[in-house]
Amino acid sequence: MIRKGPIQTVRKPPARDAKLRAEIDCLPELSSKLQSIGAKLIMDFNNLSEVKRAGKFRREYFHGSHIEYAKRPPEFHASFGGVSWLNPGPTENHFHNFLHRLKNPRFLELAKYAGALQGPKNNYNQLADAYFLWCAEINDANYFLTLDLKLGRCMLQAKSLVYIPKVVSATRLLGELKDA
Repeated sequence: MIRKGPIQTVRKPPARDAKLRAEIDCLPELSSKLQSIGAKLIMDFNNLSEVKRAGKFRREYFHGSHIEYAKRPPEFHASFGGVSWLNPGPTENHFHNFLHRLKNPRFLELAKYAGALQGPKNNYNQLADAYFLWCAEINDANYFLTLDLKLGRCMLQAKSLVYIPKVVSATRLLGELKDA
């Protein structure tokens, strides 16, 4: 759809939460540090595909860092397109539908600790978090970077969960890398 007229730029206001603002503000420095030590950055197929389709934005994503596709979990099925009976509704529902169909025991365990299985219906954002945590684990990542401070707390409090990638915030990872 094309509309005539001036192009409007949408800008997000700065985060109101001081802790989140601090996390966001340290990302350029973290990106530079990761590049300087030659860290390999990976992202799941769905998110990186969205970034790559974003045109100019993709060159600026994570402040110019090179990001590669992560290996896919065992039950991965492309959630874009496909037959309508597998992915009913608008395109934005496809990843949501995919997550709700996953029954892998490890995914469900991570979903439980991420807070996705609390209450009468599954929490979509936490299901997505569990999927991304699973991707990091499958790819033998050392760290799982998140700006979701609640997810970080949930994973730290999950004493009985054996999970190798260290779930860290941007400021915590930057602090660890400075000390190394």
